[in-house]
Amino acid sequence: MVLVAGAAVAAVTGMKVFDYNRDNFMEDREQRLKMEFAQRKFRITQGKLWREDVRGIVSLTEKKLSILLLVDVLLLSFSVNLWTEGRLAETTPAWLTMGMQIAIVIAFFFLVLAVWLGMHAAVAAQSYQTRLLTQLVRLPIPSWEELEACRTYASEFERVEPRQMFRIPFLFGKTQEDVAKDSATATSSGDGRALGGSEEASTQPLTIAAAVAADPWGLERRGGGVSEVGRS
Repeated sequence: MVLVAGAAVAAVTGMKVFDYNRDNFMEDREQRLKMEFAQRKFRITQGKLWREDVRGIVSLTEKKLSILLLVDVLLLSFSVNLWTEGRLAETTPAWLTMGMQIAIVIAFFFLVLAVWLGMHAAVAAQSYQTRLLTQLVRLPIPSWEELEACRTYASEFERVEPRQMFRIPFLFGKTQEDVAKDSATATSSGDGRALGGSEEASTQPLTIAAAVAADPWGLERRGGGVSEVGRS
């Protein structure tokens, strides 16, 4: 009877410990999913800031050109009025009259060239802005593979080491640190999704590059070397 009672107590205790660790695993993976979504929101916000920067830089050029075009058009109208309605005294020497006419014609063509170049610059700035916004500075919308990599199936708990499944709280806390360190230096050829990769990469060996894994389950690599995280 004593052995039966001891076995029953051990079984109940093991079940409780197993359920406790499984609940912790699912809670950690849920927090990881929320972290992934929060990070993607930050990246989208950062992308929106970059797009606003592009619009601000290009709009500065357009505003300057609009003012310059206005001044050029006014000067062009002045030169036309001076050319058509301007009169010199009848006693003005011919060479002076010819010089004035040449100066007005040169100024007219110079202002026409300035207006044309200003319009060309404005169109070029708008075209380059469109190219930047449509080809280079796009919002980082995640792909299907990235979204799939964020998922965690409940059956993935079965791939966790047994010492993690039956870890007794407050007594074997060191176990989690050992698992994280072991998984950080070992090369795994198992499920790529559990290591933060996509499901298509599950057949390729992956290595966690950090010194210690980011999670106590030894399934996630740290994001310190990921440029998209944007620590700068």
